[in-house]
Amino acid sequence: DKSSVESEDSMSVASASNSDSNSEASQNQPHTSTTFLEIIHHPHSNQQTEFIFRDLPIPPPSEDCSRPQSNSTGKPWAPFRTRSDFEFAELVVQSAMKGSTVKRLLKGIRHDWTEPGSTKITFQNKVDFQKSMAAARKFNTQFQEASISATFEGIKKTFDFHFRDPWKWLLHLVTDPTLASSIIYYPVKKILHENGTSTHLYDEINSGQTWWDIQDQMPYLPDLPHCFLPLHLWMDKGKVSTTSNMHPILLRAGFLPQAIRNGSGNGGGVIIGYMPKVIDPSDPEDRTATEKTVFGLFKREVYHKILKKIFHSLELQSQEGEAVKCGDEIHRVLFPGIAVHSLDGEEAYATCAAQGASADYPCPRCLIHKSQLHHLTGNFPFRTSREMQKVYKKAIAARTKAEAEEVLKKKGLHKVLNAFWSIANSDPYHASSYDLLHADDLGKWGKHLFVLLKEVLGSMKKKGDYSQNMDKIPRWPGLKHFSSITTLEFSDGQSYFDALKCVLPCIVQLFPLDSPLIHCIRAYSCFRMLAGLHAMTEIQLERMLKYLEKYQYCCSKLETMYGKDFNFPKQHAPAHLYYDITHKGATNNYTTRVGEGFQQEVQQAYLQTNFKNVEAQMTRIDEDQEAIASIRMAVDAYDLELQSQIEEGTESQYSRKRKKQQQSQGHWRLGSQQKGTTTQKLMTTFQDKPAFRNFLKNLIGYLRETFSEDIIDGTPLKITPYRCLYIHYKSQEDWNICQDIIRCSPSFHGQPRYDCIIINTEPVTYARICFLFTCHLDLSTSHDMALIQLLRPTKWRPKTSWETCQVYGEQDYRFLLLKYIVHACHMIPAFGSKEGLYYLNDLIDADMFLRCGN
Repeated sequence: DKSSVESEDSMSVASASNSDSNSEASQNQPHTSTTFLEIIHHPHSNQQTEFIFRDLPIPPPSEDCSRPQSNSTGKPWAPFRTRSDFEFAELVVQSAMKGSTVKRLLKGIRHDWTEPGSTKITFQNKVDFQKSMAAARKFNTQFQEASISATFEGIKKTFDFHFRDPWKWLLHLVTDPTLASSIIYYPVKKILHENGTSTHLYDEINSGQTWWDIQDQMPYLPDLPHCFLPLHLWMDKGKVSTTSNMHPILLRAGFLPQAIRNGSGNGGGVIIGYMPKVIDPSDPEDRTATEKTVFGLFKREVYHKILKKIFHSLELQSQEGEAVKCGDEIHRVLFPGIAVHSLDGEEAYATCAAQGASADYPCPRCLIHKSQLHHLTGNFPFRTSREMQKVYKKAIAARTKAEAEEVLKKKGLHKVLNAFWSIANSDPYHASSYDLLHADDLGKWGKHLFVLLKEVLGSMKKKGDYSQNMDKIPRWPGLKHFSSITTLEFSDGQSYFDALKCVLPCIVQLFPLDSPLIHCIRAYSCFRMLAGLHAMTEIQLERMLKYLEKYQYCCSKLETMYGKDFNFPKQHAPAHLYYDITHKGATNNYTTRVGEGFQQEVQQAYLQTNFKNVEAQMTRIDEDQEAIASIRMAVDAYDLELQSQIEEGTESQYSRKRKKQQQSQGHWRLGSQQKGTTTQKLMTTFQDKPAFRNFLKNLIGYLRETFSEDIIDGTPLKITPYRCLYIHYKSQEDWNICQDIIRCSPSFHGQPRYDCIIINTEPVTYARICFLFTCHLDLSTSHDMALIQLLRPTKWRPKTSWETCQVYGEQDYRFLLLKYIVHACHMIPAFGSKEGLYYLNDLIDADMFLRCGN
């Protein structure tokens, strides 16, 4: 065994909003590491380049690195009279209580259930409660009503909707002192230097080229900073309910870190409005192709008139800027722009006013012909606002309707005035972004490759074998277990992604030698894993493109073998992925998956209404939720501040010593403690288990070899068993600290569960944990240990092997100190081979994928 994982090299990756402490350390301390991150700040920021070295310790987690800080000096629960009033209101809002329930509760609390004056809740009745909630709603940007009209088939139709003013909402964020330290006003370039090579690194939106290029165009005045503030638009045409005809429009602040903008409360994303659904007054199946195009044009017209109304307040500010005194007391001229879109396919066509998937030029982002959609690599002419406006004007100026339609057909465009054309730095074709959820999990894999796989297995009469193998996949935290995968229909992308992670070991022996379908799924899997990285280097991007080329080649083989047609828009979507990552950061910035929680909240809000005039009720419910979430953050920050003041005033020498001991304990923690025993009793209990043969003798031998000959005298030792192990490790994906929960239990939810681990050796070793325990040598000396079964590489290979395919076999039992465990790993039985062989599942997560050399 090599050195403990405690001495593993560490590197802290800082964002543009990091505190100066890390920067100061990087400048004043000597460094010997060959790996470091260079952060180049935009020249307008007047900040010096930072160097973050691998030999610097990881900064301890702090409360102020990801969430707003307390700015309250009095009562953060205002406008509620007491904290009890606020907490009662919070319970009402979060529990989605009906008004009648609130009325009954207050009557009971004030009169029926308690003595007069014995409650701290001051609400007298439901009306009193509603007054406080109305006051709380005013602390955030509230909804307003609006309407637009459009004519279809000679009939003028009016559409009413609710929306928040995006500029007022943005001003609320930038002037909030509690958010001031978190706001990112300038872009950066991140360069990873490793072993003499340098590569760009992309993670947050501010690390992409788009923000940098736009900031280059801003005037530079040292005493009055001019800053571009990117906004992130999210729309997904999911159903609020089967009877509701609208869906939410979300807006996020791209100038706030992900931890804040993707959360709830102050700084989190907000529902900026609701998009009404345009319903065809006739039966769509009765319409001709021309009539369908006309109705499609009408829908786009309504869509963009609504967006024009919602985002009207951004138009002038995006072009000329507005001077604002920000929350940090600095005056800046701010230029908002919608730089990132997270959209499903239909919404992407709508925002770009494109004709759709059946058009001759169906891609909303480029001008590729529909017959070439199977091409994933190559140069395709980008759509731009300038070029599409020319097309629109040419169609308007056409002398005949036929001439106009021909002009639009050649570009796959509707004759619609796009709402985003009037907002500076908001090109909808460039802002439209790659969506892992719809393009991959619910697209290329879920709706195409997975369907093809089941069809081929069905023709081979092997669907049952595949289903049985999937049912035997070992459990893993967060991984969905499938008991009958071939008969289930999934509506969520995560289920498809989980199936992809485990599919190859379950099917590889069911197919002939060197199967093209196996190679295709493997190439696609590798592309999907790299595309989903939260921090992507230029080197990894190039590797992703190679997997994409291989996937495209394999698809051509499948087209010949099975007649599968790969000419569909989502197959072509990865052609724009390189651009998106280099210009807008990693894909987790713009996947629609992040907004799925909002869909659930909206559906819950709908169920709270009386199902009449639902939009007005739902906007009020959303305002309640926003108000409560903001106040809760202020209350929590207030509590933390008070607690820190108390601790600073009362911290004793003992508590400081105890804190130091906790910090030096290591990267592991045992859980689910069992009743203490001795080695003699243990061997009696498990005498029929091969792992426990000669348990005491082997344990004593390991302890003497590891520590010293005279550490023990050979008498039975006291043992404290455990069934759970928490391991903390630094992720290879983004260098953040992660936690694995490792189970070692004869009955976990009714099933035996003995997880596998990676051991810090050179090269690394894999093993299964058979027993977790603390060995007590005396009253003051103990060691956290595990009894493991080693898993060694074997020469056995499946019918169709792939790069980094690793198969391991069960070997002898050993003891191990827990400090040598790196983290957990997922081993899948090698179905169709002899018992005791396992594939190392390198697709289980991004960290494992990278550790395996992909």
